[in-house]
Amino acid sequence: MKLLAKPWTFSATLHVLLIVMVVFPIVIISTMILQVYKRDLLQQTTERSLQTLHAVTYSAQQEISKIEYVTAAVGVDRDILSIATDLHHADEGSRYAYINALGLALSRYTYSMSSQLLAIHFFYKDGGVYSFQQNLSTDEKDVRAMDWYRRTLQQTDNVQFLGLQRTMLFGQTIPFAMSAAIAPSAYHTLSDVEMVCFTLNQEAFDKIFRQQPYDKSAFVIVTAEGQVVAASSNWEAASVNPARLAQINSAREGYFVDKASAHDMLVTYAPVGNTGWNIVHEIPYSELTANYNRIYKIVLLATSSVIAVFLIISFYLVKGLTRPIHVLVRKMSLVMEGDLNAKIGTSGIAEMATLGRTFNHMLDQIKLLIRQREEEEQMKRKAEFAALQSQINPHFLINTLNAIKLMALISKVDNIRNMTNALMRLVSSSFNRGGILTRFSDEIENLKHYLYIMEIRYGHKFEVEWRIDPQAESKYLLKLLLQPVLENSIVHGMAGRESQGKIVIEARIQEGSLYIVIADNGEGMTEEQHTKFRTKSSPHTFSGMGFANVHHRIQLHHGEDYGLTLAANEPEGTKVTMKIPLIYKDKDEELL
Repeated sequence: MKLLAKPWTFSATLHVLLIVMVVFPIVIISTMILQVYKRDLLQQTTERSLQTLHAVTYSAQQEISKIEYVTAAVGVDRDILSIATDLHHADEGSRYAYINALGLALSRYTYSMSSQLLAIHFFYKDGGVYSFQQNLSTDEKDVRAMDWYRRTLQQTDNVQFLGLQRTMLFGQTIPFAMSAAIAPSAYHTLSDVEMVCFTLNQEAFDKIFRQQPYDKSAFVIVTAEGQVVAASSNWEAASVNPARLAQINSAREGYFVDKASAHDMLVTYAPVGNTGWNIVHEIPYSELTANYNRIYKIVLLATSSVIAVFLIISFYLVKGLTRPIHVLVRKMSLVMEGDLNAKIGTSGIAEMATLGRTFNHMLDQIKLLIRQREEEEQMKRKAEFAALQSQINPHFLINTLNAIKLMALISKVDNIRNMTNALMRLVSSSFNRGGILTRFSDEIENLKHYLYIMEIRYGHKFEVEWRIDPQAESKYLLKLLLQPVLENSIVHGMAGRESQGKIVIEARIQEGSLYIVIADNGEGMTEEQHTKFRTKSSPHTFSGMGFANVHHRIQLHHGEDYGLTLAANEPEGTKVTMKIPLIYKDKDEELL
């Protein structure tokens, strides 16, 4: 279930579909064709075997009919019966003449079967028996007591084909011989013959099998009891076993495959008239299926070859289809990781090439959009910075010049010269060439010029304490970050004080950042001013630059982890903490 729940790859799905829709049908169709061919082969062989058996059966019945005909002809021939009667009553002197006469009379009927005939026995009504050619080895009384003898007497003038009977002749080594008998009816009143019995060998039936073409199949005629009447030369006696005999006797004719023997055999059988015999044809199953096995090997080889070729072709086909998809998946993973140069080839199948071109075009468009976005952001930052910086320079310059004008009226020339000199340095720093960064030590010098101007403006109402870490002086920061904050402390913090004010400017490096603190002991900020700062709506100061604007400018260039923090300075006043990253080289401006 977990295998089904997990999504399959495209290649695995294609392989499964190809196997299910092509390989399985080919195997199933090939198997069905072989099975149908095997069934038809078995059926055709069985039909031919039964046809052969019918022909053999006909020949066997002809031989039996010939025996019955000869037996009937002899049993109803008055001359033969009279001669046999006279022979029975003749003395020793005339007996030889009757024997010759009887032999001559019998030869008219037995000439065609002379090689088969073993003996003819004439049983007389008052006892005694005459044996033609060979004498009985069994006592006459025992013979007359046998079932066939009594059964024949009950059906006079009807030939009884007795089939195989135990041999009752002297000098015979065969245990069984063919027998037929007839009891002349009372119509023959002048005859003393009660029974005529023929005894023959099985040569005629053996000839039937010798006429069949020689192959590895075998024929045998068996009785219902399993006695072998005749058999072909390649027949094995062990094949007539009780299990096979029971199956043969279970139906009039038919076939079955005998798997109980050493070698599987196709057995067909058919009855021989009403004799109770069956003619059995045995065909080795290996011979029967030899052609099938050849066809099976050919079909198996052809099927395997077709499947192998198909799998090889399908493997390369699936690989050709899925390789671009796998490449596309890998490239998309790289794109997800930020690599926009992960392009794919545009060769191969037309659809895949189109997909590759579309993917590459998409990446180009993404890079173009990103570049446009970066350019827009850069232009936006420059515009914002220029706007923020422009808020500082003109207003500050105008206000300072106004102060110089007033001082010129009430002060001496030296003060005007010094203040003008400080203004020139400060303005020069604001409008100087170069980038947006300045060294922290240069920014300190600018602050000192600015403080000189502000001290003259406000009449030395405050003093400044510097706490600068020497390591911080070599670092870089954005221009004019500190002047607006310092201006805010002077203008708003010290404006209303009667006593001397104090401003502390501190710089230190801590936890990988530059911290600059400007603290005053002025009036401090109200909660409303704190709220406006947090919402970036702080009112403009003398320079036009509020805390919120400085904070926004820092975050615009360095990110939201940096900026201003406002807090109360105990016991009075305001403390502004500025956190900016450590910038070691002026060229880092390019990153901003």
